[in-house]
Amino acid sequence: MIGGLLLTGLGCRSRSEPKPATISAEISIADCMSDLDLNKLDKALQRCNEVVDAHGDKPAALADRSLLLTLMGKTDQACADVTQAMALLRQDSRTADPMVVHELNVRHKSCKQRDTILGNG
Repeated sequence: MIGGLLLTGLGCRSRSEPKPATISAEISIADCMSDLDLNKLDKALQRCNEVVDAHGDKPAALADRSLLLTLMGKTDQACADVTQAMALLRQDSRTADPMVVHELNVRHKSCKQRDTILGNG
């Protein structure tokens, strides 16, 4: 069920993030999930890491990588990205895409629930 919720926003999210002019050979935030092949998640993670390196100050970049990490079963790393993205949202929520905010809120609740179940929260 959680996986379904995580995937829900993948195809529906509108990107209000403009493509950068010169950052890392014009890597955009949308590049993380573009042409996603579920049989090549390691390659997709490599691309997402490049996107986060170029746009780590944008919650959307971390949100996308957290989804990919979740698909790979790397839940601790995914939740770390969610936590970092939520901190960025708290710093400047005025410019955030509402869909990204919603996705991060859902994933944050999922991470908190997981921590509670594991006895960490």
